[in-house]
Amino acid sequence: MATDLISAASTSSSGAGPQNWSDLPDGLLHSILLRISLTRDLLAFSSVCRSWRSFATCTMAAFPTSLFPPLLIFPELKHRSRRRRRTIASSLRLRDPAFPREAFRRTFEESILSIPFLSCSHGHLLFLTRRRRQILLVNFITGIQITSPVLPLDYHLPAADSRLAQLTAPVSSPDCTLIFLTTDCLFIWKINSPDWISCRLRVCLTKLRQMIVVGSRIVVVGRKVWALELGNMLELPQYLCPKELVVQCPTQNILPSFENAQFVDSEGEILYVCFTSLNEEFFGEIKYKVEVFRVDMFDDHLILDKKDNLGNRALFMSNGANATGCVCNNPERWGGGTNCIYYASYEGWCLFEVGGFASWCPIYQVNDAKCFHPFWDYPSILQ
Repeated sequence: MATDLISAASTSSSGAGPQNWSDLPDGLLHSILLRISLTRDLLAFSSVCRSWRSFATCTMAAFPTSLFPPLLIFPELKHRSRRRRRTIASSLRLRDPAFPREAFRRTFEESILSIPFLSCSHGHLLFLTRRRRQILLVNFITGIQITSPVLPLDYHLPAADSRLAQLTAPVSSPDCTLIFLTTDCLFIWKINSPDWISCRLRVCLTKLRQMIVVGSRIVVVGRKVWALELGNMLELPQYLCPKELVVQCPTQNILPSFENAQFVDSEGEILYVCFTSLNEEFFGEIKYKVEVFRVDMFDDHLILDKKDNLGNRALFMSNGANATGCVCNNPERWGGGTNCIYYASYEGWCLFEVGGFASWCPIYQVNDAKCFHPFWDYPSILQ
């Protein structure tokens, strides 16, 4: 579709009209963008020339990200036969769910993908450079890199299951900050500022799995659920006391297990997705119920309100460090399924229906130090 649209623009601009791609009028470019419904086509549009990319970035900022499906991102792995070890190649493969049989490659410097991996956030891969004690942000489409200031010297580099990192907004936003959380410290860096600000935590947070930013509150999911109340994110106290949140679910006799669940931020609505193991077996196999709850947050507790279905939405989820998931509205626009969960795998993805049953549970928490596991995210042009 993108090729046809661009060809049509070229034809309409022939003759006495503009001769260069960058000379096409904004009205024509806007009409092309409005007809694009696929992430792959949007990337093709933005790659024509610099002015088209700038126009697309500015225009798409006015539209919700959920109009498009995210991209499946997974590293190309090399297997060493002698030691039977997996190593990361220097490239990533990206796949648009609207074109399940096609994939395109993004190549990086040989050493980047071997750096300890933190997460993927707002179109950027986040890595922790241990030797330089910095966090490296890499745009997975353009390859553009941003390096944070050096972390404080008194900070101890944690293990893979004791750290989380996330951007609060696209890096192009003036409000974008990078949050780096460990078991006993919180670090915040406003993009392009000279230094980190930090504070110690009075309670040690263990088995860190997810971090969700809700306004001035950071909800942390680990062995328990905690809340960090930050009145002003850029003015931290010397010490901060995490508040444990009690989880309540009035509609269930037994609370869903955090071991088989993840939180997903659905455009401000926090969802709790879990695969609930059923007591009885069906034909010798254990069955799981695919359930989704809306999370209502209060000062000292969370209430899980069960949803019968997702409506005209689809969720995109994955394992790995701080995998917060993505949401897409009206997925039928690009041939996707509604009320479905697309769970990332190296073979592509597995499809689960909310309210239905599954013969296995795809959620297993992984906080790998390397970028081994596939995950979903939107390219920065959509954010």
